[in-house]
Amino acid sequence: ASKSSSAASSPSFQSFNTTNPHSQSWCPFATCHNSPLCQPCQRRYLFILATGRSGSTSLLKMLNQLPNARLSGENSNQLYMTSLLQSNLRTNTQLLDDKEDVDGAHTHNVIPAQSMSCQIQGIMNSINPPPNKVQNEINITGSPSLEEYDRGRILGCKTIRFHKDQKWSVKESADFLRENFPCSRIVINIRSNIKDQLNSIKKTFQNGMTTRKLEEMNNFLVQLSKELGEDMAKLVDMNEWTKDIDVLNNLIYWLGFRECKYQKVVHENYKRYESAKKKTGIGEKCHYPH
Repeated sequence: ASKSSSAASSPSFQSFNTTNPHSQSWCPFATCHNSPLCQPCQRRYLFILATGRSGSTSLLKMLNQLPNARLSGENSNQLYMTSLLQSNLRTNTQLLDDKEDVDGAHTHNVIPAQSMSCQIQGIMNSINPPPNKVQNEINITGSPSLEEYDRGRILGCKTIRFHKDQKWSVKESADFLRENFPCSRIVINIRSNIKDQLNSIKKTFQNGMTTRKLEEMNNFLVQLSKELGEDMAKLVDMNEWTKDIDVLNNLIYWLGFRECKYQKVVHENYKRYESAKKKTGIGEKCHYPH
């Protein structure tokens, strides 16, 4: 067949489109500017944003029990650090805003919207890889490729530093998440009893934390939850879910999981960094229906 006839018989699709593969499930709210460079909504994400000594590691362990979810722990605020890749360009150039090819000192072709999202996602994915055993077996006949192993998996992390020193505003941080992790759900966790939290922080970290700083951190996270909206973000309070496990059961129902039910709370870092020895069941029929 000729080159032209072969091309004509191949299925075609628009190089630029706004298709959301998870529009009926994980992220119906997402804005997806797909291009030949990036399809930003392909991967689903789940993030835990919290303050120190608010039970975030317990939440991490419990959410990692959800089927097909893999969340990593602290990473020195890497989410914020990746945002600098974009803010540097937006602050010092117009590269991401130009609508036509540019000539001269800043020569470049048009950069499609959200085209950096896949690279930013890739940085976070690279520090949350599959287990070492899986990686070692990637090239063995019969073993799944890395893409196959993680296909459909929900990735993410937990961080207690997202708001650190308020290096960005609530709006800036929300816009970063919406643009670069459009198909993400955000669990925002606070500890409303600031007095107890401050005492715990001083015993564990022995730093210069104050009541005012904690109040500012909590306020940042509460406002971020409002800015992202109730479809994308869910605010939970350690002082509530440690007393009532159904707060977390309602959380995973909000995420879209069905027939899942925690029986009790995992208590991580009870004595500084001591790990819980027992796991809490979530139900054999626990699943995500989409």
